[in-house]
Amino acid sequence: MTTTPTSYDLILTGGTLLDPGQGIHGRRDVAFKDGLVAAVAEHIEAEPDDTIIDVTGKLITPGLIDLHGHFYHGGNGSAVHPDQNCLSAGTTTGVDAGSAGFLNYQAMRDYVFPAHQTRLLAFLHISAVGLASNRVLGGGLHDMRVIDVDQTADAIKSNPNFFFGVKVRMHYNAVAPWNAREAMKLARKAADQSGTKLMVHVSGTPLPLPEVLEFLGPGDISTHAFNGDHESILDRNGKIRPEARAAADRGVIMDVAHAGVHCDTEVVKAALEQDFFPDTISTDIHIPPPDRTVYLMNDLVSKFHAMGLSLEGAISASTVKPAKVLGLGPDDAIVTVATDGAEMYGSEREAMQAGRYAAGFGADEAAAAVDEHLAGADGSHVEVLDEIGRNRIFNLGYFTWVEQQGVDLDDFETRRDQDFWQDLHGLAPVWDAMIDEFNARTGVLHTG
Repeated sequence: MTTTPTSYDLILTGGTLLDPGQGIHGRRDVAFKDGLVAAVAEHIEAEPDDTIIDVTGKLITPGLIDLHGHFYHGGNGSAVHPDQNCLSAGTTTGVDAGSAGFLNYQAMRDYVFPAHQTRLLAFLHISAVGLASNRVLGGGLHDMRVIDVDQTADAIKSNPNFFFGVKVRMHYNAVAPWNAREAMKLARKAADQSGTKLMVHVSGTPLPLPEVLEFLGPGDISTHAFNGDHESILDRNGKIRPEARAAADRGVIMDVAHAGVHCDTEVVKAALEQDFFPDTISTDIHIPPPDRTVYLMNDLVSKFHAMGLSLEGAISASTVKPAKVLGLGPDDAIVTVATDGAEMYGSEREAMQAGRYAAGFGADEAAAAVDEHLAGADGSHVEVLDEIGRNRIFNLGYFTWVEQQGVDLDDFETRRDQDFWQDLHGLAPVWDAMIDEFNARTGVLHTG
């Protein structure tokens, strides 16, 4: 397919596009306009003023998403400069993993993150000050007075689409063995209370890994999952622990969070050989001590591919999968047109016909309405929802369909699955016929 000539800011030509979200792996041109992808095609016609870059022999991917980094630059002693460590590596979205808590996140949200081009999101630490106390006190959770579940949950709920959950460090230098179980319970409570995810540091945990995993459910994140410490995903025989596989099977996200010290090559190879794959590849990028090397996202994509993960799998774990974890994918969109049939609004229809459409409502009027209210609609009428908001909208239908119409609850819940909506596409001709019949029966569409 070839596009019709249009002016673009930038066109990449000749490269190989690998986009797991769209199932594309092949030669494609990619055009950009106003900082966004505007066209993807086998050939894009360029205008004389378009900037064209030949990327033949190179790989084009969606922007990488780093699910675990430390980007509170200037607000935390170990945090890195986001743009310097993200954009150059192809990372367009970075997620800060608990650098701040409820007492010190505002500067991160209002000043530090907006100062960068990289899209920056965050998990809020269960500690009131995040990682700020690490260099002074070692770990932030040795004194449990730094935890306030209510204020942590309230901060998250007050910042939808910025905070995506609660972070807790289950590392022996961050939490005392006698406090570790209580810290887990409180972090779990804060995540539940805010209606978000729980991200748990599982490398070097003073608790047995199976016990930590018991706190995690679908969508929660086991970060540093492929570490080589004594409480790793492997048992003493080098086999995947049944508790780890059970956690993955119930939807717990197995995140890399490499960090240079929290990912063991032999553990990864053993896991891959047993078909236990990382859900998400992330860096845990930070300012390391002199004897430690940390890696950027593009480095880790190459590293995991070299260790046996397919290129498609490595790109997917760095793009579409973390996007789904955060609810950023197209499957999380809800478009609602109406909840009730027009027959329930007879008086409103009569008023519209007597007033605005006194001369009739025909094809021209219908086209004008579509142009004004659909094609011409702007973003001011669009609400971007987090997981709580999406469930709120979805659950509104319970009263109409289950209680009023008597639809079986299981049939109602089926609509949460995107396959349900995909299967409806084939019914478009049937719906068109029903609309024509409805219009003919009601007389709502006529030329006057």
